[in-house]
Amino acid sequence: MSKVVCPYCFESFDSSEVMFRCSNQTGCTKIKDRALSGFWKQDEFETPCFKAPRRLFGGTPDSAKCPECGNVSYWVICPHCHNRIPKQMVKTKGYIISIIGARSSGKTNYITTLINELMQRGYCLGNIGTVASNVANKPENNTQARYERDFFNIMYRNGKCPPQTAINDPRSRIPLIYELSQKGKAPLYLVIYDTAGENFADPRNIAANVKFLEQSDACIYLLDTFCIPYVHDKLRSKLSLEPIELKFDVIIDNIIGHFEEGDPKIKEAQYKKPMALVFSKIDSILMNEDLFMDTSIEGMSLERNSAFLDGSGVNLDDMESISDGLRGALHSWGEDNFINNIENHYSDVRYFGISALGGMPGKGGVINNLRPYRVLDPLVWILHEFGYSLPIAK
Repeated sequence: MSKVVCPYCFESFDSSEVMFRCSNQTGCTKIKDRALSGFWKQDEFETPCFKAPRRLFGGTPDSAKCPECGNVSYWVICPHCHNRIPKQMVKTKGYIISIIGARSSGKTNYITTLINELMQRGYCLGNIGTVASNVANKPENNTQARYERDFFNIMYRNGKCPPQTAINDPRSRIPLIYELSQKGKAPLYLVIYDTAGENFADPRNIAANVKFLEQSDACIYLLDTFCIPYVHDKLRSKLSLEPIELKFDVIIDNIIGHFEEGDPKIKEAQYKKPMALVFSKIDSILMNEDLFMDTSIEGMSLERNSAFLDGSGVNLDDMESISDGLRGALHSWGEDNFINNIENHYSDVRYFGISALGGMPGKGGVINNLRPYRVLDPLVWILHEFGYSLPIAK
């Protein structure tokens, strides 16, 4: 049977074990759902949940009848936490991509521009269509509603950087779920979490927060370029940077340490997954070439954005060249131990440099001229690793 991973609690289950919730919201009695209340750590009252009758030949049920009101429901829920999940994700397992970043690495800015660029530029990637999931227990938690409220409106309409995700913000447990479609291809699901970086900064908190990473099919690690000691020293005076609170590689070291001490099978599987090491705020280096004369990033310039944006196709050689250039720059910045630590564990690694904003925000997080730079590159590389059909530049 097909295994399904819940995008909320990350428990796995057979697709035949899926449960349903009564969709008769006005005519059926709502009761306290203990599993749902346990997940959200507050009382949640919902219509009844139930299983479909056992099927003779197994398989995934399409619907089930409510034992209380007789309503036929198509609303699928996880049998463990009772959160609603997209029905298609049960029938066709989607890919889960995790995005992790330390505090101030710009993760929320990155997610905001990543989704908007994906929707605006999908035609450059083989006519990919991107649709936000409308499935959630509460309408305000639907992906489209949450993205517009908590991400898009703040940045694109109000011209400000979204606030940092607080460590105990319950919204960080609500995934953004998108279906990527391409004619003639099975749908692909992206599940993105905006978790606070502090959840991974302390090794004691790793076990409680790493579960979604274990179930992910690929990882995007957003690394704060300003927290590389060499870069920080070069830019400190010019950009009035605060002292480094957390070196850029601490979170990855903690995560590797967690897997090294855990289940060998999980560790082995984890180290084979595509891992994109994404250095944020790269524009600050590219705009200050005079300070990095002898340690520049070969092959990168703000004038050369993602090659596929002009419709000429994905240039894999360009991505490889930039990855090599960043790796070389890390070497010249004195970060050989970081390179060795990563490459001695993970077998499928690439290095990326991005800028969600295209420049430093002004006072109060005001964005004067939003110019996303290479924000889609890590995702495009991961889609290529998954075997997704992309137009390749000749």
